[in-house]
Amino acid sequence: MTLLTVAALALLGAGDPSFDQFFADFTKKRDGIEALEARFTQKSIVPEETLTTEGGLVYSKPRRIVFRTDSPNRATLIEESRVCEYEPEIKQLVIYDIEDNPRADVFFLGFDNDTENLRKSYEVSLFTTSEDPQGSRGLLVKPKKKEDEEPLFIEAKLYLRDKDYLPYRIQVINDKESQVDIAIKEYKVNVKLDPAKLQIAVPEGTKVIENDDVLETVGPEGKTYPDALRFSVSMPEEKPSSVQVKDLAPPAPEEAQKTP
Repeated sequence: MTLLTVAALALLGAGDPSFDQFFADFTKKRDGIEALEARFTQKSIVPEETLTTEGGLVYSKPRRIVFRTDSPNRATLIEESRVCEYEPEIKQLVIYDIEDNPRADVFFLGFDNDTENLRKSYEVSLFTTSEDPQGSRGLLVKPKKKEDEEPLFIEAKLYLRDKDYLPYRIQVINDKESQVDIAIKEYKVNVKLDPAKLQIAVPEGTKVIENDDVLETVGPEGKTYPDALRFSVSMPEEKPSSVQVKDLAPPAPEEAQKTP
C-alpha cells in the first residue's frame, strides 16, 4: 500500500503546530463519515512479477471493514481486532484475533477518525505532494522499533483527498523486495449499506477455523459471519447534513407483533 516517487515531500514532526492542526482537521472531517463503499485496484509488487487485482470495499461504524477481490474471489473482514478471511476455492473461513496488535489500527486509519492508538505504536508524520489533484497531503506511517519484534512493514503512505481526508492511494513497503500499491476510487460516502455487504456468507461444507482450531464445518443452510451490525446510515444526497440512523436487525418477535 505505499508510493516511492513523491514530487514534493515535506515531513512535519509530532511537535509541530501544523501537525497538531492537521489531526484536529482530520478528526473533524472524518467525524461525519458513518459508512462508505468504494472500488480499488491493488498491485502486489515483488522482484519476479507484479500481481494486479480489483475489488470493492465497504466500511461502517462501529469499526467494521470488508475487502472483496474479484479475481481471485476472496473476502477479508476486519472488526475491531478480529479478522475473518474467506477463500471460496478451498471452502475455508479463517478467523483470528489481532488484539493488542497495532495492525488493526493501520487497517482503519484510512477510514475512521481514531488516530490515538495508532500514534502509540507508530511514528506518524505528514507529507505534501503535487502528484494528484485529488489531494496534496498524506500520512507517512512507520512502526516504532522494538527489540523483541520484527516490524510488520517498513513504511506506509496514505495519500488523502483534500475534501474529506479519505485515501485515494495507499502504499506499503513490506520489505526491501516487496510492496503493495492500492488505488481507491468511486467513493460513495454515507450510503445506506446492505447488511449482507458487511458480512461474509459461506456455503455448506465450508471449514471454519478460529485461532488455529477447527470450529465447525458449515451445514446445509450455510452461514454468515460475524453477526450483523445493528446500524447503518442513510444520507440523502440532496440533504448531506441530515443523517438518519436505522436499525438493520429484524425486530424482536414481540415488537414484530405490535407492528400494524
